Amino acid sequence: MGDFGAGQRGYAADPDAIRKAGGKALDIRQDLLDAARPTCAATSRAATGLEGWQSADQLKKTARRWEEQTFALAERMGRTGGNLQHNAEGYRTAEDVNTAAVTAVDSPWG
Repeated sequence: MGDFGAGQRGYAADPDAIRKAGGKALDIRQDLLDAARPTCAATSRAATGLEGWQSADQLKKTARRWEEQTFALAERMGRTGGNLQHNAEGYRTAEDVNTAAVTAVDSPWG
């Protein structure tokens, strides 16, 4: 909520800030994907060196779980980033429409 003068209160959206936040979320998504691949691959390789040991199964489970959770988080960040950018465009479009609809007229009160 923000003050809009003369005691009015309302909501103001900053489409540029929302778009930027969406971009950051998409960057985080990519960072997660980039970090997960080598970590999961290294854990899986370590597990193959321990065949016959109970720790091999645990490492494989850990690698699968890490990959699943990281990719799920990356997907969520991607959806969030895309939604933020879509909403920013919606706010920008609404502002453009509202601005175009406002016309200067002479006041009947002088």
